[in-house]
Amino acid sequence: MPLLDLLPSETKRRLLLLMKRRGEITLNDATAVIDRARPTLREHLDQMGRDGLVARSSKREGRGRPSMCYRMTPLAEQLFPGHEGSVFAEFLAYLKEQGEDALIESFFRSFWDDRLDEVERRLKEPLETAGMQKIVGVLEDVLEENGFMPEISEDGERVVVSACNCPFAEIVGTTELPCTSEACFYEALFDRVERTGHIPDGDAACVYELPVLKS
Repeated sequence: MPLLDLLPSETKRRLLLLMKRRGEITLNDATAVIDRARPTLREHLDQMGRDGLVARSSKREGRGRPSMCYRMTPLAEQLFPGHEGSVFAEFLAYLKEQGEDALIESFFRSFWDDRLDEVERRLKEPLETAGMQKIVGVLEDVLEENGFMPEISEDGERVVVSACNCPFAEIVGTTELPCTSEACFYEALFDRVERTGHIPDGDAACVYELPVLKS
């Protein structure tokens, strides 16, 4: 079920669909398409603005008062189904058929190398001297920004990094390279690391256990 269908208001869904098709709309655009009173539509748009789904700006066209224009925010865009993963999986399958395994490997190695560079850039000091706690803090931010939904826990003897979402979930059936390159990424960050959970194996998260944090 598309997330858009979870919105309780049909009018809000129709307004977002109209914005999705046109890019941005005015209140006049909405009243011409949706059979609702003008104040009702304005209230729905204002409420979606407060909810972070709609952004508005004024636009002047000729003489008279400027028109208020409404457009979806990135948060609202997430309500619409995306097919990037399946298209990417099909693209990788095509590359494999063409014998471009080395190119695929190079891509995923580059992906995780870039994340490693980002961690090191934010640390502002070499990995060898940064300390485990500082590295884990930066790692959590980088993973969150890249859609991995990380959870970090510590029990005094070990640190557990759980990536609860896999941006590559739809392609691991085509190639294991994302997982292999990810493991290399963690090994480059930490002296000792063990993967104890793996989403492709049916686990809820990809889990990496690290040595205890040092003060």
